[in-house]
Amino acid sequence: MEFPSIPIGGVWTLVKWLPTFLLKRHFSKDRLAELVYVDLRPRHDSAVVDFGESASYDLWLNIINLSPFEIELDRAEFRFVFGGIRLTSAILKRQRIHSGEIAQIHVSAVIPDGTANQSVRNYTLNPEITGWLEGSIEFNCSLHSFPKEIRNLSGVTPRVRNEKFRQNRE
Repeated sequence: MEFPSIPIGGVWTLVKWLPTFLLKRHFSKDRLAELVYVDLRPRHDSAVVDFGESASYDLWLNIINLSPFEIELDRAEFRFVFGGIRLTSAILKRQRIHSGEIAQIHVSAVIPDGTANQSVRNYTLNPEITGWLEGSIEFNCSLHSFPKEIRNLSGVTPRVRNEKFRQNRE
């Protein structure tokens, strides 16, 4: 069962009628960033690393807007570290997220051959290896534009596919 939103609108309804200058004072950029929660999707495969002929990785993230305002994901850059390599990906597509909504975003990128080979060697030596995710997200809101930093979201255990493809090539 999927829950597309959280019923927090009733809590903030009384706040929305206040003048903008008071809202800006209470809901600073840092406060708005605190009210946006970013984590890996809890079900299915939230992280996949495919070491096939065209190596790539995919991450699915949930963004939960706990603020009383609609926000817009403007752009984002993510750094995924796994198997001793750092992979960078960007999202430039804007996405609106209503108050209380849980939005999913898909982060993916191609892994260059040399980098994939190195990661497979590291993964083969330690199959229990986990990764982590860092990122910078820029949001727009009716009050402010504000950044959200994701620092060391650790414990990312991706589903690894086709690692034998790279092992057999060396």
